[in-house]
Amino acid sequence: MGLFDKVFGSEKNEESAIPDLEELMQADGDVVSPPADFYVKRLDIRNEGDGDLAVSELASKNIIILNVRPLSKQPNRLKTIISKLKLHSGRINGDIALLSNDTIIITPANVKIVKSKPKKGGHVIGE
Repeated sequence: MGLFDKVFGSEKNEESAIPDLEELMQADGDVVSPPADFYVKRLDIRNEGDGDLAVSELASKNIIILNVRPLSKQPNRLKTIISKLKLHSGRINGDIALLSNDTIIITPANVKIVKSKPKKGGHVIGE
């Protein structure tokens, strides 16, 4: 019956059709071999020290993906840290952008992020 399930679809949940991306992306640790020129690193921002760590990672030419959720309940503190990171990325000719409400990407010198603006009114260009 497995062949027919593949052809005609099975009566399983819709959820089972969506792959578990977390499982697919599992890596065998954080070992990089051979060493790279720069890395993409994920940081959780909990305090000003984590902001300073992001700045030092940018100095090492690493791309930073910041999880800002830990500071989401402290908006003034979060704004201060993000403002500092925006100022620093501008100074070094890097870039910063929002990936989601909880995630920000910051790039080192001479690495730019292509940003797209939301379409007004939901219209597709050319309609």
